[in-house]
Amino acid sequence: MQQRLFALVIAILATVAGWLTTLTWADIGPAFDTPFQWNGFGTLTTDLDEGSTADLQATPLGMWVAVACLIALVAAVAMAVPTPALANPLRPIAAVATLIAAVIPIVVLLRPSTFLGGVFDAMGIGPILTDDHYADIVDEVLAQPTLIALAVVLVVLAAVCVAAALAARPAKPAAAAEAAAAAE
Repeated sequence: MQQRLFALVIAILATVAGWLTTLTWADIGPAFDTPFQWNGFGTLTTDLDEGSTADLQATPLGMWVAVACLIALVAAVAMAVPTPALANPLRPIAAVATLIAAVIPIVVLLRPSTFLGGVFDAMGIGPILTDDHYADIVDEVLAQPTLIALAVVLVVLAAVCVAAALAARPAKPAAAAEAAAAAE
């Protein structure tokens, strides 16, 4: 029963993280009076002429988040439908994948050039992302609530995956535990 509860929580958190990845991560509209917005997959969410925006795709860092969420969802399904042969190795893999994915929104917040560098270079304003003088503009461009929420959800998801992996480990037999304690 406990593993099914873990599976449900993992599925919900992975779905929320996937949804947050589809939301706007950056919007240069307020800072530059331009209707350009990018989601976590690096694609423009603004309807403009395809030819004029071909060079304005951000780095698709959200793909790594999506992969981690997919791994977590597969692990959740494997836990919900008792398949220990699949669920046992997937639990720690999902924990590591989601923890690594949690780094992505944090890196975007700390170094926006990892996500928007190509876009700003294509627009001829690349130094704005790395010059401290423009920090207020960069803060205005990033969708900080979305990125912070995504980081928090992914860290919680990783913690739940770790808890599920630890809860699924077989308990030591009492005799082996006593022998280990006596050996110390």
